[in-house]
Amino acid sequence: MAEWVTYKNHQIKACSQHLGDDRWMPKALAWLSIGGRAPMKTIQGESHEVSNTESKANVIALGKAKKWVDQRQ
Repeated sequence: MAEWVTYKNHQIKACSQHLGDDRWMPKALAWLSIGGRAPMKTIQGESHEVSNTESKANVIALGKAKKWVDQRQ
């Protein structure tokens, strides 16, 4: 299981979803860890981003979550 990562005052955790066989959907959780009251955000991958390993899906998920944080800044 992936660890929480701190990125620009947010906590992010990649938790990609196993779809069966060797297919993994990128998924991450993100929340503002300092001074925020916003609820936790789930960032889902797109169908074309399905990967054949959990680690690849988690890399995609982490990148999508960081992009989401950047867009909020």
